[in-house]
Amino acid sequence: MNLTENDQHRRIILARHGQTEWNMQYRFQGRTNTKLTEEGKRQAHALAARLSSWPPEIIYTSPLDRAYYTASAIAEYHNLTPVILPELEEINFAAWEGESIPQLQKEQSSTFSRWRSDPFFYPPDGAETWEKLYVRLSIAVKTFLQGSYKRIVVVSHGGVMRALYAVFLGLNPHKVWNMDVSNCAMSGVEMRHGRPCLVFANDDLHVRAGKLGENLPVWGENDL
Repeated sequence: MNLTENDQHRRIILARHGQTEWNMQYRFQGRTNTKLTEEGKRQAHALAARLSSWPPEIIYTSPLDRAYYTASAIAEYHNLTPVILPELEEINFAAWEGESIPQLQKEQSSTFSRWRSDPFFYPPDGAETWEKLYVRLSIAVKTFLQGSYKRIVVVSHGGVMRALYAVFLGLNPHKVWNMDVSNCAMSGVEMRHGRPCLVFANDDLHVRAGKLGENLPVWGENDL
């Protein structure tokens, strides 16, 4: 990913959507358009409250309802409308969508074990390949970095966020599934001298702290 000095000082929050029923049931969601549970909505509003003191200039979101609801909760604090980026949709898991993870472990143990060993490179039959995912997320990253926006929020999904760690930050795509991505957790990327730097990752203190989370800082004393 080629970046320029013009990207310096840009700060980007990458956030995952709130909890869904399928999250609770340990099912593959992928492109299936699931909605947030009541707990998921609470998580979304906790994230929004956390970001109320850090006004973004633009909010990009996956078109799937679980992400769009989360993005809209954030946007309400800042009089913004989320901008849908189709490239931020979750990974397409094909025939595995809706399937129970524990059940797949039992019924397709060898295939599932192979996938779990390196998810981007051993997808289930018909699922999205790493090559296709890389191309579409490269387009998304170019969108984040165009224009003069200095504060950006991006709401997407667990698989996509891990892929962004590889596409955007240059981390090893074979290892990023070792990174946890909790519901409504956020990660912060800062552009420094034309290069992206991961400042913090999987911060969900606002979800776990209840109302106390509203007073938590986002970037700290050096917020832009």
